[in-house]
Amino acid sequence: MTDDTFGSPTLDLATAPAALADLLVRRRVPIIAGYVVVTVLARAAIGDLDRPAVLWWLVGLTALSCAGATHGPRRFIMDWLPLAVIAAGYDTVRAQAPDLLGRAIVRPQLRFDEDVFGGTAPTVQLQRWLDVKPDQVHWWDYVAWIAYLSHFFVTLTVAAFLYVKNRALFKRLAALITTVSVAGFVTYFIIPAEPPWLASRHGALPPTSRVVHDIWTTLDLPSVAKVFNGDAKLANPVAALPSLHAAWPFMLLLLLWPVLRRGRVVLLGYNALMVFVLVYGAEHYVSDILLGWLYATVVFLAWNRYWVHRDHPAAGSQRARGRWLATRRDGDVSGRVRLRARTP
Repeated sequence: MTDDTFGSPTLDLATAPAALADLLVRRRVPIIAGYVVVTVLARAAIGDLDRPAVLWWLVGLTALSCAGATHGPRRFIMDWLPLAVIAAGYDTVRAQAPDLLGRAIVRPQLRFDEDVFGGTAPTVQLQRWLDVKPDQVHWWDYVAWIAYLSHFFVTLTVAAFLYVKNRALFKRLAALITTVSVAGFVTYFIIPAEPPWLASRHGALPPTSRVVHDIWTTLDLPSVAKVFNGDAKLANPVAALPSLHAAWPFMLLLLLWPVLRRGRVVLLGYNALMVFVLVYGAEHYVSDILLGWLYATVVFLAWNRYWVHRDHPAAGSQRARGRWLATRRDGDVSGRVRLRARTP
């Protein structure tokens, strides 16, 4: 296995059994033709496809067209295909939001926060302390707004940096983020959950204000504000448990901790800031955040166990495992490729 395929997400068939990858490369045209024929037959049988189905179809077509490539544009597209998987997964959940609203839970996560924090949910207490009122924003609300939106570009920025400086570590990050996101999407289907701001509207929680929505309203961007106002046709308002806003930064912390020195403080600070913003802004309960961290930890440990056994077959012995852990402490996450660029 070459470093081009090291740590690739499961979508990359270069990490699949050699026979399957070889079959795809040698028979790509008939396989794609069969894929298209099956699609046409399925459409004739069930009618028009909705947008999530079209997105997933495009993901499949892209994977079949680009998997197995070792260089060039097709390799680039395949490396970044996890972004399309996450987008398709999110849109699939969003499309089901109207049906999920009716069975969204609120009591378990609310009761946890109230029991742990002395009877009052932290969101309610923080908004009281910081004098949050509907349609009235403070300067720190803009800071919270920027931190909240950073979820959508910080991880991507880190991924782009790693793609240039350490392709192996990039592929590990892609696998981890894709897996924890898909796990979150599946949970949103099974257990839709109301966030604090929505629980307040339904009377389950004392009045709170969704800070992000208030900022967009203050900026006189009503079309954007509408997305953050609970319209199930535009976004999924009950995709709260677990918090992927908390899981993604925590995953960065777990992955990059062994290879960073000075940057560790930044990782810790960013995670702490995100926790405060999510709770203060009425986006998530503390229980949502803890579950997001748990998801990230389980995914990280599972993938690392797989990587250890795949890349170090003798790691079942205590000595080999000790050597592998030593390479992590030395900053050599892949066992072969170091992060040569200075951490920004």
